Amino acid sequence: MASSCSPNPKGPSFSDFGITDSGELYGKNNPFQRSGPKGAVERIALKNDKLYMRVDMPGVPKQNMSCFLDHFNNVIFTGSAPKEWEHDDQVREFGGLYGLRCGCCEVAKLHGNITNGVLRMKMSKKILKNVTRCSYGPPPVDTPIIFLHEDIASHPYQTKGPRESYGAKEVKDGFYVWVDMPGVTKDKVSVGVENGWVLFSGKAGKESIHEESGRTYQGSFGPFDVNKIGKIKTEVKNGVLRMMIPEIGPE
Repeated sequence: MASSCSPNPKGPSFSDFGITDSGELYGKNNPFQRSGPKGAVERIALKNDKLYMRVDMPGVPKQNMSCFLDHFNNVIFTGSAPKEWEHDDQVREFGGLYGLRCGCCEVAKLHGNITNGVLRMKMSKKILKNVTRCSYGPPPVDTPIIFLHEDIASHPYQTKGPRESYGAKEVKDGFYVWVDMPGVTKDKVSVGVENGWVLFSGKAGKESIHEESGRTYQGSFGPFDVNKIGKIKTEVKNGVLRMMIPEIGPE
């Protein structure tokens, strides 16, 4: 739970509260993820030489996503997350290449779809002509389109824009706050104020039968003087929670 401490003289800041049974946070790239599959990317080998792949692309709408096979039967996927609010710093872009490295197989079919900032792909492979069996097995070549140092990019397929999964800035009328919640819809988000802290949480359901479970998020931002917080404006779009927290000045 949030504490009732007095406002931070340096200004409000993020706080992650409540921990999982394992004693640590789940999300490798999101400190506010509490449960569910770890990290921004998930790959699951299926039966009959098929593969399921999840890639978080928070902020990317359906019309800004592309997923296709190139001339070499590599899977190419890209996405662009536009600036939705005036206080967003810049667009974020994502991109990757996925292909087989055995030399005797190729990706035969691909189906990809993005909902609520999560790209889900299902692909199958086939053995090339004049080859009786795959000699290498299923391990893939899996690289970002633009190579980035591991210490710089927490998301392996983000190629442009803010690297963090959350952020806040002081603006003219208060604080603008955003938090990535891939998979979460607006009806599954809760925002409230307790003891001067703005508490936020979200729940993403299990969208595919291949996924282990859904995911949950929880965190807080503050503390504020409870008498100086105005009505909080919120929006959840393409897996990103945005909040405008107004501070009311002296009357």
